[in-house]
Amino acid sequence: MAAPDQSSIAAVLLQQFETVFYSRPDLLFGSQASKNLSKHDGNTLRIPFAYLVGALDALGNGASADVLANSEAVLVGAKDFSPPAGLGGVRSRSCYVVVVQSGNAFDFRKYFHESPIASVANLPIWRWSVKLGEFGESDPRPSSLFAAQIAHSYALICNDLGELQTVAKRLTSADAQRSSDIREWASISSHDVWGYRRYLQTETNRTVAAGMTDVTPTAEALIFFLDSEKKTAVLRLLASDDSTAAKINAEAKLPLLRPIISGAWETSIPLSGDATTSERMGAMMWLFGFGLYL
Repeated sequence: MAAPDQSSIAAVLLQQFETVFYSRPDLLFGSQASKNLSKHDGNTLRIPFAYLVGALDALGNGASADVLANSEAVLVGAKDFSPPAGLGGVRSRSCYVVVVQSGNAFDFRKYFHESPIASVANLPIWRWSVKLGEFGESDPRPSSLFAAQIAHSYALICNDLGELQTVAKRLTSADAQRSSDIREWASISSHDVWGYRRYLQTETNRTVAAGMTDVTPTAEALIFFLDSEKKTAVLRLLASDDSTAAKINAEAKLPLLRPIISGAWETSIPLSGDATTSERMGAMMWLFGFGLYL
């Protein structure tokens, strides 16, 4: 079931970022067996959260295990997609929001031994550096990361200070954001893993890295969710005509997108843990801005 604050967090992130992914923390722990998934399929589903565990591990003192063990959900927002230098994953400005379990006394401050570098809404912000491979194999510079905690509700980890400050302000605002304007929200939010891309049509200078090669101006949104019972990944396109669906189908990297209702096309990928599944899931992740240059 959805985390209690999933609706407001998703609305905040979708207001600020182009793509948002959500996962229950057990998938990030590597326990894909609990969802009857193969190792390969579990690893592919973790692509949007690829840097989170490494970023937390760099803090030491078992930070990653502690944060995820005390969480009930993790979301990530991403935008401004760029190709890596050489091989590697598509780069983006991104921000993770870890939803802390209700009633938990988790305190992010115990992992930081230096003074905060800034603040937002009276919350301290810490900075640290770690080599995550964020910029590609030909650019080994470390990533700069920023973190803040909102009461005992959320832990924020972002690769951009300004994005963290904006997310924190919106999450602490008295005028809470809501998901009422997110199409298909009731359907996708019931799943343990989902993704939502609201096309802003702003990534045209980096169309390949942004996963926009086949996206026409009539595309509104792209939705993904894991159907654990059927062991399938479902991809749904929302658009005012079939031009984007036709271009994606012509690439033949995914099972055919077929119309399901007016303005919506859908396909499913059986999660079989084989090479075909990996290729299809990789192609799907690319459409959300999480492509891999191999």
